[in-house]
Amino acid sequence: MSEREKKRVVARKPVAIVLTVLVPGALALMGMYAILEAAIIRSLADALVFSLILGESSFVIWLLAWHSKIRATPRGLFVDNFLVVHEIPWHHVKDIVLENGILVVLDDDTVIGSLQFGGSVLGGITGYPTFRRPLRRLQQALANYKDNGEHEAREKKTYVRFPWIAALAWFLLYAIPSLLQL
Repeated sequence: MSEREKKRVVARKPVAIVLTVLVPGALALMGMYAILEAAIIRSLADALVFSLILGESSFVIWLLAWHSKIRATPRGLFVDNFLVVHEIPWHHVKDIVLENGILVVLDDDTVIGSLQFGGSVLGGITGYPTFRRPLRRLQQALANYKDNGEHEAREKKTYVRFPWIAALAWFLLYAIPSLLQL
């Protein structure tokens, strides 16, 4: 594997990384307290409903804060927005710009935004200072990979990808202790 193939850029906001740990962690602590005190778990149905609500709430936060990202690889640019993935080969990427968030401009002038790096009023006023470092890293990846001569006859794709394993893991985080408490 060449050095170029090893180089991957994954762009996420630092606040998102913190949210991915803190919010589900707080939900887990509160949930475990409720489970261990047996305050709300009285039947199998209670255990399953409780686990489903807390587990999937944590899953949605994880989808927004951690799973949504922009990835640059030698094969192309991947913009993961919640459950929707935009897979863009480098020869279709015209530019990556900072205008009301980080935007990917394609060769046909289509613009793809990022849920992770979307626009905001405060960002518009301050000039998006926290977006500048990820933007530089993504633009550097564009410069490195745009004309690397490895263009396949691939087209850009947009598809839905549901991370079943993550959804199940978040559910089981609450379901196992709930069921053990019965």
